Amino acid sequence: MENQTKKSTTKDYETEIERWAQEDVLQLANHFHRLNNNNQFERTSNFIMSEDDVKTFQAINGSIKDLRIYLALKEQNKEEHTFFPVLRVTNNEDEHTFLELRDANEIRIQNSTKAELVPELFKNIICKNWDSIDVNLIDDLFTARKIEDTEFEVTVRVKYFQICKEIIDVIKGINIINGITLYSGIDMNKFSDKYQISFTPVLGFQHEEQNTDDLTFGLKNIMELSKGEIFVEYTSPCPPTC
Repeated sequence: MENQTKKSTTKDYETEIERWAQEDVLQLANHFHRLNNNNQFERTSNFIMSEDDVKTFQAINGSIKDLRIYLALKEQNKEEHTFFPVLRVTNNEDEHTFLELRDANEIRIQNSTKAELVPELFKNIICKNWDSIDVNLIDDLFTARKIEDTEFEVTVRVKYFQICKEIIDVIKGINIINGITLYSGIDMNKFSDKYQISFTPVLGFQHEEQNTDDLTFGLKNIMELSKGEIFVEYTSPCPPTC
């Protein structure tokens, strides 16, 4: 990960992010599955930020300059979901704060969190592709072909997803954020395009009721709204778009 900051204000997850970048592509799918009590492999889909980290995000929300979703891996363990995303929040002083999003299934077991965290319609439309895709195809969701300066094509793996400035401004306009969830999705329009990353993470910001029309003026085509939650879909995967 590039060094472009004065300091890192939290654990930077450097080892876990680098493990994602270096892991054998044929092993990536294993990190999204775990062996459950019925001796069946269970796929992880949603990731939740802890209450303390949500409060940290809320405290720095007004000064966000840059927002990225990094992909990270713990050491492989067939009994655990070892993939997890990390939200890197950069403020106006170029200080980074790293906030982990944890497997929703594990958090529900530990904290008895309510089971339904996203509207059913949204889950069916955005997340169905991820939940149903064959395990053998998961590796392909995170790689794309890119033409380098030498004009030769190479295969690159996405390391992070960049949130655009317009969306950051919308997020900064949310008065009180009660929770942050990352939902795993697949853009099937990109699936057959070898030059694009088809894995599409969607950030959901749960908030107290407010006039969302004011937040999304001119942006309705790149955001989805639900009562009490704003879904941010448009991100730029790097690589290949950087």
